[in-house]
Amino acid sequence: MSDSEHDPVVPTRGASHDDRPPRLSRRIFLKSSGAAVASAGAAAASSVAVFDGRSAMAQDATPAATPAGAPTGGMPGMGTEERPTAFFNLHEAETVDALVSRILPGSADDPGAREAGVVFYIDQALGGSNLGFTLKTYTQGPFSLISEEPVTVEASSSRDIYEFVNVAADQAARYGFQSVLTPQEIYRRGIAFVDAYAQSQFQNDFIALTTEQQDEILTAMDEDTVSGFEGPSGKAFFTQLRNHTIEGMFGDPMYGGNRDLAGWKLIGYPGAQRFYTPEDIKNPGFTRDPQSLAQLIAKEGH
Repeated sequence: MSDSEHDPVVPTRGASHDDRPPRLSRRIFLKSSGAAVASAGAAAASSVAVFDGRSAMAQDATPAATPAGAPTGGMPGMGTEERPTAFFNLHEAETVDALVSRILPGSADDPGAREAGVVFYIDQALGGSNLGFTLKTYTQGPFSLISEEPVTVEASSSRDIYEFVNVAADQAARYGFQSVLTPQEIYRRGIAFVDAYAQSQFQNDFIALTTEQQDEILTAMDEDTVSGFEGPSGKAFFTQLRNHTIEGMFGDPMYGGNRDLAGWKLIGYPGAQRFYTPEDIKNPGFTRDPQSLAQLIAKEGH
């Protein structure tokens, strides 16, 4: 299996098209994801250390395992650990795991989204236990229309005839989740659209495709050139998946992802630490093994 099969599918805008979909290296994906780690669902990951520059060359791909709820195992990539789902059925869990594992691939030796259990994070969030999906969630207008240009106070305070208000991109997080569809509906519909499109292109469901075919579909979703996606659009569903991959990879494990602190080890983030000494702060080579909030509390309870 070639190293290129492990590159995440985050297409570069304006790249030339050939027989293979454009790709962005995993190293660049990790660097570019730092700002998003502090977003809604990723509590306890409010700041991220700079990627430590280690080799992003992937090892052998981790094979998909049996999803949660199945009689013989746990969710994909989680070995034999049994962990029931809160929202997804078996096929949905397999599909989401396959999608996020192409966005941020990995292996047992070099963990990615599958190894970190990102699908657990998404399932737990959609099942209602993650506050990120119950706070600041708006399903009625006016909806925010994100602008890359500066937005005046008047423009951000006035809705137009289509029930939209202009919002500057750097202020988007303040407006929460906004859609006529709930997050649960977006995933249920999005998964169905992915399979329907996969069937139309390759006569098989997404989970049965080769990694090249899966990458081709994800690239088309990101470029919004897929057909059949009618709420959410292909681009919107891809963006949701990518954001949740970042959150599930780099949030505290209490939210369901970042298994074995794989995401924090990947970027050198120490996690929940009670304090740093002045010597620690002054030492440019200082490192500390990451720990979760639960580990911090457990230590203080002894």
